[in-house]
Amino acid sequence: MKIVIVSLALLAVAAALEVGTQTGTTPPAVPCPDSLCKGKADGNFQYIYYGRLNKNYFLQCSNGLAYCQACWPLSLEFSEKCNQCLYSKHDDCVTTEKLHPATTFACPDKCPARGPHFSGNIEDPHNPYQYITCFHGKTVGCIACPKGLEFNEKWNACLFKGKYKRPPSGLHNDVVYL
Repeated sequence: MKIVIVSLALLAVAAALEVGTQTGTTPPAVPCPDSLCKGKADGNFQYIYYGRLNKNYFLQCSNGLAYCQACWPLSLEFSEKCNQCLYSKHDDCVTTEKLHPATTFACPDKCPARGPHFSGNIEDPHNPYQYITCFHGKTVGCIACPKGLEFNEKWNACLFKGKYKRPPSGLHNDVVYL
């Protein structure tokens, strides 16, 4: 009886940590001229266009080229300090480790198969610890998830074991968490 109760408690904890249901439609595109990246290093920044901040989008600069990305779902806000989309940009960071391009891994060219209008992130079928970034059907590059996290395409997020928002305590002792 005691084992059954403990097992049910662990299952309840695991269910509570799983990512919720994704809702909404594809966010509308925003203007994204390369001039937004002028003088900026490669990385992610707040999306400011003509002096107006749009907290639900962020600017990704790579080699002087601008890629404007929406937080998903669009109700999230980009935190430049955390380099993440959060419920509020004033929330604590989910992780303090920055996302870095996965320069040591091959980056498969999977974006053209999604069509010429596809922009977003897709899973790397050969490496769950990184994801492929696409813009207008072209592969922009691969981004490594923070240490110990796996990319989940359905939720467009790097998660513990690919499905948990935070470490599921007591479920997996073999995993090293941040």
